Amino acid sequence: MTKKALRDDDMHGLRRTGGLTWSVRLSIPRDRWTDAGKAFRTATGIKQELIRSLGTRDKQEAIKRRDKALAAMREDLDTRLVAAGLLPIHGHWQPDWMKPENLIADALDARRELQSVSERADDDFDDNLQGPSDPRRRMMDGMDLMLDDRTEQLNASGKDGGKYYRQFREIALGEVTPFADVLDRWTAVREKEVSPASLASARASLKHFAAYLAEVQGHDQPLNDPVVFLRSQNMDDIPLPVIGGFVEWLGRQNLHLKTIQGAISPLKMLWEWSIRTHILKGPNPWVGATTGLKRQIERVEKSKPPEEREYHTAELVRLLKTDPSKGKRRDFTYGAAICDLLRLSLFTGARENELASLTVGRVINRDRTDGPLLGIAVTDEEAKTANSVRRVPLHPIVQPIIERRLRAVDQCDPDAPLFPDCKPGGVGMKRAHFFSQRFTDFRRAVLGRESDGELNFHSLRKNFGTYMGRADRAGVSECKLSVTQKLIGHKAQSLTEAVYMERELEWDVYSRAILGMVDKGMPDEVKEAV
Repeated sequence: MTKKALRDDDMHGLRRTGGLTWSVRLSIPRDRWTDAGKAFRTATGIKQELIRSLGTRDKQEAIKRRDKALAAMREDLDTRLVAAGLLPIHGHWQPDWMKPENLIADALDARRELQSVSERADDDFDDNLQGPSDPRRRMMDGMDLMLDDRTEQLNASGKDGGKYYRQFREIALGEVTPFADVLDRWTAVREKEVSPASLASARASLKHFAAYLAEVQGHDQPLNDPVVFLRSQNMDDIPLPVIGGFVEWLGRQNLHLKTIQGAISPLKMLWEWSIRTHILKGPNPWVGATTGLKRQIERVEKSKPPEEREYHTAELVRLLKTDPSKGKRRDFTYGAAICDLLRLSLFTGARENELASLTVGRVINRDRTDGPLLGIAVTDEEAKTANSVRRVPLHPIVQPIIERRLRAVDQCDPDAPLFPDCKPGGVGMKRAHFFSQRFTDFRRAVLGRESDGELNFHSLRKNFGTYMGRADRAGVSECKLSVTQKLIGHKAQSLTEAVYMERELEWDVYSRAILGMVDKGMPDEVKEAV
């Protein structure tokens, strides 16, 4: 910056009167000249500027006094405008800190700063200087000065500065911790770490907890928005016995034991994160809250009916030979999808959503550079776990399904869905949501409700694994367990394989495994039914 520019900046808003005394000038925006004229009752009906003497002939002293004088002049102008029934000079604008939603965030930032400094006196502190000797006390004094200034500004604008002062100080000193900002910050962190399904589960848990707190506090009517109620609460104000009673309250809502366990987990993680980020002090009151539940769940698991199994050959043949589009069901829109995905899962071991969400871009080896088999890719977006990211070749028997689906969409668009008939829905807007319900209807119509609890779409993965195992025992070396694990998307079972062996095998190995599985492991009746 040149010396001339520096002088211009220094002199901005200053002028000298005839007596050489410095004055400060506040320009009024042209569109507010008439309003200012009314507020000051000028004879001309307009007012273009305010001028006030700074009471000094010294230029440097005038520069020091300028900002404070301008602030007072703006305040005086706003006061007159408001008294005249007009908007302040800048309308409804207010500093960011003055907005109620920013009070909590600013106060929590102040709390973290206070917690990060020492309460011990500085070794080199000069006793002859006035003021506290420890850094934390000095920081608190600085905060109080800032709050005094903000309180004056709020009072001048007609707001309750005293209330702002008390709320800010209570939060900054750790006397109260509001849910609102903590939930916002925690959710922002979780969105980067977990799936939409996990986020939805956490929201459900927070709604249960809000309903419980409302009941404890004597609210007779159901909450219109439980999360809004929860955001208005202070985390520190919740007594430990109240937290301890949440599990029992959930039990009285006739919820499944695992649902109750799932409702506690997000709250435990929320408190753990708040303690780790120094918003709350430990220990975590939710630790051990589900200990009794775990024992109850273990007892229930022992008395459960048989676990899910693979389809018997006769059951599969019945499913494959039944047209899902023809029957007493009122909704036949999923018939084609059921027919196609049933076969694809049986020949690939892929999960419902991995198949229902297939896109043009996830069909691989379309140019056949890696061999004669097309394939599908499961990417991070739809994979259930990191090990689920994989590539699976398509047997010639089911390749026509994908080729037909490709012809029906824009093949130049890699994001074009191959199963647009599978409408997104549910948590995370997954394409398998409604499909799963329709497949259940289909399975019950063919095999009866007695198949509930034992058979579902996931059972087809068990069939895939069973056929791979049979082919392995029949001499197909590519169908060994380690290859099956990679094709089905499971974690390696041995440390050697997980750490010291290649994570991805050659496409040719996968192709021979799929061909061998169908040739040596899959029953002829099933292949004929397909």
